[in-house]
Amino acid sequence: MVVYKSLDELVSDFKSGKTFYLAHPTVTKNEVREWELSVEKKYNINLLNPFFDNYTKDATKLVEGKIYVQNPDYRFIVEEDLKAIDRCDGILAILTETSMGTAMELFYNSVHLSKPTYIIIEDSKLIQHPWMKYVASYPPFKSREEFSKKVLENIVLK
Repeated sequence: MVVYKSLDELVSDFKSGKTFYLAHPTVTKNEVREWELSVEKKYNINLLNPFFDNYTKDATKLVEGKIYVQNPDYRFIVEEDLKAIDRCDGILAILTETSMGTAMELFYNSVHLSKPTYIIIEDSKLIQHPWMKYVASYPPFKSREEFSKKVLENIVLK
């Protein structure tokens, strides 16, 4: 049985200076990066974006769609992501489509580490998926706008 956190607890997690791993599909890396930078600045929150903040030496190459890691070894990539998740206080995931990597990160964070797991599901086909509900610490949000309105705007108000 899933026991969700309250909205106040969720807001408190982001307000308290904790760092959240920002999981998302590779195909939306640039668009999510723009959103991430704007909300970090506006709401003074901490997000660790694995594509830009973890193992990437030159984020310019990533934005331009070029190879984004010096070492394309899959073990290196996965192990660096797992270490980053270990260091963070929880996960905020944005699912714009089905993503094997994002799903694995969510499972690792929620089930293995038992850390707060917040999900924005912008792909309507996934919103009712039982695994998304199972790993989430709060009912999944349907958009970044909904998350911003319900959570981030409350950081400023409280």
